[in-house]
Amino acid sequence: MNIDDRTEQRVRDTLHWVVKRDLNRFDAALKSFPDEDAQKAALALVVAVSGFVLIDLHGARPTPQQVDVLAEEIGRMEAWAPVSADEVATFMNAVLAGRSLTERLTPDDVVVLAFVVAGSLLAARPLPEGQWWFNYLDKVEAAIEAAG
Repeated sequence: MNIDDRTEQRVRDTLHWVVKRDLNRFDAALKSFPDEDAQKAALALVVAVSGFVLIDLHGARPTPQQVDVLAEEIGRMEAWAPVSADEVATFMNAVLAGRSLTERLTPDDVVVLAFVVAGSLLAARPLPEGQWWFNYLDKVEAAIEAAG
């Protein structure tokens, strides 16, 4: 996947408000994408980030039971956002299986879930001293680009 610089910056700005748990600014950031192409590129990127981090956190593709446990944690941690643990689990299982995200979720829900899940996973991952979620995102994006 080739990551466009403008898309990357908008995605990072939006993820910032997820990490800060600021619903109003998160909503405004979601509305800042200028057109459908920019929205699709951003969604593709955050879905790829979510899938990569899910696998990286577990050292392998997580089991459905591991996904359920993680979805419960995300549901609790991200209570500020309009997502439920069941929706998070549905989203993560679809990402991991490569299934259509809109099979069981509305397109609007997919967008919100993609950013909330990616931001939550990035922020919750233990990092070395002096490292932040965006440093980890740099590594994740490099791996995604290298994978093609």
